[in-house]
Amino acid sequence: MRWFLPGILSLLAAGPAGPVAAEPAPATVSPPQATPQAAQPVTAAPAGPMPPAGPMPPATPGATPQPRIGDPVAWVRTLQLLQDRVAAGSLSAHASQPMVIARINADLQNAGPDVWADPRNVRAAIVFALSGGGPAILRHLTTQGSLGNPEATLARGALAYVEGREAEATRLLRDIDLAALPLTLAGPIGLTQASLTVTENPVRAVALLDRVRLLLPGTLTEEGALRREIFTLGQIGDLRKFETLAIQYLRRFPHSIYAGNFRQRLAFQLMRFDVGQDADRLATLNRILAELGSESRRDMYLLIARTAIQAGKTASALVATDKALALCAPGSLEATQARLYRAAAEIVTLATFRSGLRTLRSLDRAMLPARDAVLLDTALATADAIGRGLTGQPGPSETEAASKPGQAAADADGPASLIPKAQAMIDQVDLLLRKASP
Repeated sequence: MRWFLPGILSLLAAGPAGPVAAEPAPATVSPPQATPQAAQPVTAAPAGPMPPAGPMPPATPGATPQPRIGDPVAWVRTLQLLQDRVAAGSLSAHASQPMVIARINADLQNAGPDVWADPRNVRAAIVFALSGGGPAILRHLTTQGSLGNPEATLARGALAYVEGREAEATRLLRDIDLAALPLTLAGPIGLTQASLTVTENPVRAVALLDRVRLLLPGTLTEEGALRREIFTLGQIGDLRKFETLAIQYLRRFPHSIYAGNFRQRLAFQLMRFDVGQDADRLATLNRILAELGSESRRDMYLLIARTAIQAGKTASALVATDKALALCAPGSLEATQARLYRAAAEIVTLATFRSGLRTLRSLDRAMLPARDAVLLDTALATADAIGRGLTGQPGPSETEAASKPGQAAADADGPASLIPKAQAMIDQVDLLLRKASP
């Protein structure tokens, strides 16, 4: 480990990271559809301060590795400190993780039996596996048959979890008392228990995540627990605590590498609350987004509006676009997007159909990103179908439909939720026409 520790430690000593662009798909231009986030590796927190790096210069590429020093506890502390900088927004720390994990993994597997006679080193290996290190070291340790309890149970449970055997992991880890574990192990085990519990017992998952947050403040473990708890609260409908923790996350971890994905999921969850139908929920939305700067707030409102259109929640889309438009520069891309989203919501209501159609026809398709151009095509084709119903004209033939790119977009898998919503409107128009023409 010594050959790469100086470089890593100099990175850790560099101080807090400044604001960075978090996530490969930030919600800055034409926010994409929010989708449930993929589960992140359980992350651990630092067990204590690292020894000073000393006078050695950073290792250069191709340098001969020096003899390994330290023990698994120290090696895993290095990874934990690096991961805590990820929570602060360091892209360089994030990029360094694969190399650090690969080296620690090799060191752990090359360690002799005397190393694993110390339970502290076994616990460090468990933390490593649950911090994105993979199952290899736990497979090695659990096949030796020399681990004592509770380390043997924890190792088997963690291995089952990492390998996706959730039933076995639940059986082995469900009743583990976090109070009996060292803090650095209690955090990852608590996150694992919450993940295994959240579907069947989300209330218990929330309690576990509360505890993990308090155990390891300021770490990537706290950041991960906070993210997970917020969306669990959204699932169970605890709006008050959801608001409190969402604001806490935006204040405490605004530059986390995972903050961009968090905002996309937050927009999806806020849309599900259907803020356009409830004044209290709208107030909650506004208080949460007030924590953001004006540009970020604008982008969040746009993301919520587009997500609401895809879910058929037109009232929420209208509310969000109005908020976004107030923050958009006239003639900007964002203003065009907001007008598109508003018009797409307006065409599915008879009272606003014609104003929405006029707006859609006035938009410059070439100015829009590809996904919004598809939405425009879909909305125009849908408006055309509704307009035919209003005038009593027959719909286009299959040949005509195939020749029209807008209609083709509507028939494709574009912003598909707009289509069923509008189809219900078409059915209503047809019914009115039949009643008017006996």
